[in-house]
Amino acid sequence: MTTNITLIHTLKSSFQRTGIALLMALFLAGPLAAGRAGGQEKSFDDLINLNLNELADVVVSTPSKTSQKLNDIPGTVRIITARQIADRGYSTLDEALSDLPGMQFRDINGYNSYVFMRGLPSQNNLILVLVDGVQINELNSGGFYGGGHYNLANVERIEVVYGPTSAMYGTNAVSGVINIITKKPADSKGMRISSLAGGFGARQHDFVYGHYDEKNDLGLNISAMFKSTKKADLKGAQGGGNWSDSMDNFEDDSAIDAKVLHKRFTFGLNYQNKRTSYATKEKTFGTLFKDFDTSWRINFLNAYVKYDYHKSNRWSWNSTLYYRDATVEDDTLPLISMASAAGPGYQERWYRPNHLIGLENRLNRDLSRRLSLVMGTVSERESLSSGFSKSRSGSESVMPPAPQEPAMLNNGLSSVYAQLQLRLSDPVSLTAGARFDDSDTYGKVATPRVGLVFNKDRFHAKLSYAEAYRAPKPWDYSDGLGNPGLTPEEMKAVEFGAGYSFTENLHGGFSIYRNTLANSLVRENIGANWRWSNIGRIKVTGIEGDLEYKKNKWKSYLNYTYTNSADQDGSEVAEISPNTANAGFQYAFTRRLNLDLRGQYLGKRKNTHPIGGSNDLHVGGAFILNGTLNFSGPDGYDFQISARNIFNKEYYHTSNSSVSAYRQPQSYITVKAAKQF
Repeated sequence: MTTNITLIHTLKSSFQRTGIALLMALFLAGPLAAGRAGGQEKSFDDLINLNLNELADVVVSTPSKTSQKLNDIPGTVRIITARQIADRGYSTLDEALSDLPGMQFRDINGYNSYVFMRGLPSQNNLILVLVDGVQINELNSGGFYGGGHYNLANVERIEVVYGPTSAMYGTNAVSGVINIITKKPADSKGMRISSLAGGFGARQHDFVYGHYDEKNDLGLNISAMFKSTKKADLKGAQGGGNWSDSMDNFEDDSAIDAKVLHKRFTFGLNYQNKRTSYATKEKTFGTLFKDFDTSWRINFLNAYVKYDYHKSNRWSWNSTLYYRDATVEDDTLPLISMASAAGPGYQERWYRPNHLIGLENRLNRDLSRRLSLVMGTVSERESLSSGFSKSRSGSESVMPPAPQEPAMLNNGLSSVYAQLQLRLSDPVSLTAGARFDDSDTYGKVATPRVGLVFNKDRFHAKLSYAEAYRAPKPWDYSDGLGNPGLTPEEMKAVEFGAGYSFTENLHGGFSIYRNTLANSLVRENIGANWRWSNIGRIKVTGIEGDLEYKKNKWKSYLNYTYTNSADQDGSEVAEISPNTANAGFQYAFTRRLNLDLRGQYLGKRKNTHPIGGSNDLHVGGAFILNGTLNFSGPDGYDFQISARNIFNKEYYHTSNSSVSAYRQPQSYITVKAAKQF
């Protein structure tokens, strides 16, 4: 037994030291084994949605708000399919994004987690997240929430647009746009239910029901999800000494999606409820603040009506009336302070309601065989809290009264955008577009973009220039000490990318980009407090490269990202690693049984402050391996076993708060069962 344990530890250490080598092995294993298969497994072609030559004809809608072939878009767009979500066992949006190039994270294992796209750290407010084309970013801060409240069981695909997209979407579309597209009634006929259980108290139950009457062009899709987890063991020494042995950590999520289609009309509803512990927001060990019994609850509600009119293949009209609500509910209890010699303890409740109603009209018109036009208008009216409304009790054991209604700020926005695409010749096309915004709060802003695309046989190349901006929101002005003098962040970006299909099974590509962010908003620590300030300029030079191989019962991928992110003084920007990589493969043993194994290499990166009591200013690199085994049983039953952090690697994410650095989850396993009716 001792020999076996020693062998396991030896193998574990060996794998952790040779993480990059294993990344390469994961990718190369697919082509080598597929070659040995000799093309005998044609019956497994259903595991391959498209060969790599056909990917050029995949149609996406996010970059230009209208249907376009992937290779006609002057920029980088990546797609996460429903099949990938299912086969890899993704349970959160963060997990789905983590296998893409150019993505880095600050996961605080608490009420939020943060996504850094192409070298720009932020509070999730440089990226737009949409559900079916309607923004779901929090209205008061402009940021989106990471975590488990997204209903991935009802997702058809996720379209990720890299780089500035303000020319179509306005403020916050700086690093990119993530559009979560839910299933249509025709895609989810019948009902599917599933349940999951596993480590750290993970529990999840969801169902999807769809019905479509083709004769009457009438369809319904409805889905619901309930999820809970304790995330990780962060008590005492396990959490780096940032919290006590009594700390509790949890996340309880629920979501409902509904969609009704009738002829030219679509009625949609997306509701998300996220309730979590607030314990990990700041260090509590050695303070009077309790790290248990705290809570944070936020609700998101999107409702919309879309009208699509297609006169012919030459032109179409779309109108969308939408309502958005993003409210931190009044039972949120983030602070509990214990009694001391300085005074009695207390509990504090927060409340922050926010609402928006908007109307977007869009015309798509083919002006000639070579020239097409997209143009639209956006009108919005928002009502935002000027800040948190708070109430406080006189004891650490007494719940405060409900906070009063806060003062509301009412603002309007009017926008117009247009984009022309001109096919100069059969292989070359030119795209040019711009948007003009007129806001009651930040005035008039114009953002252009232009791109050149070359497609010839198996080769494609793209060159683009784009600008973007992010206007400060009420949260930026009031957070911490507050700073009323903030100005918008402004982005200018140049990108060149190319790709080549070596065969119908093997495709490679790369992107080189330069981003310059002016008036960058950074959390400025002032004594024990902070405020957000326009510190200066961030310049990012990056390279993303990827390879993908698909044949018969094998799929494999490999990507690498180099990021040089520097401030105006040429110093390394905190929280951004110069080197990251991902690799994985999927192998189908039989028609019913497949294994998905994927690894992530997280490079060393600078922290915002020294870690713990040491003078070390960097979070070390790590190699993380995840795996999922899927079995499709008879009579519509499916089973899945997923393992995260298989080698139980101790690794950390950076911190911009009083926490030293954030320990990431230890190894854990989940088991899932599903039934299709």
